[in-house]
Amino acid sequence: MSRGVIEFLQFAGSVVFAVPVGFFGLLKLTEGDVLVGAGFLLLSVVMVLGREYITSPKDLPAMALQRITGRVAKDPDEEE
Repeated sequence: MSRGVIEFLQFAGSVVFAVPVGFFGLLKLTEGDVLVGAGFLLLSVVMVLGREYITSPKDLPAMALQRITGRVAKDPDEEE
């Protein structure tokens, strides 16, 4: 999947915020608090992966335009 510069910077920003949360989860795991540690580790993973796979309200117009243009303009390979 190719990324633009802005999308890469947004991904890097989510990683910057997720790293301290994950580190706190690791510290809690080493202290013996398994439930809290695992919860914070899971939260850090959701912060990074959620950015990629969860549709946000600002993604909806682009998705709608892709559907509309896909119906109006067919690829040359599909017409054959």
